[in-house]
Amino acid sequence: MKRATKAKGKKPTRQQQRDVLLERALARPGVKEVMEVYGGWQKADSGLDSYRSAVKEPMIVTTTNRTNAW
Repeated sequence: MKRATKAKGKKPTRQQQRDVLLERALARPGVKEVMEVYGGWQKADSGLDSYRSAVKEPMIVTTTNRTNAW
């Protein structure tokens, strides 16, 4: 199989659109500060992932010494 190659220095259309939207958003007052607060919250929240996995409902496993013959 032959791989498609991209021209160097040329961004895909979606990335260009994202860059334009990000530039416009950051130009608005307060957006940068809100994103900094949100980033801090994400970091703090991810620290609770191990706690959440430890306290979630355990899966019920039933064991027996017999087989079910159908």
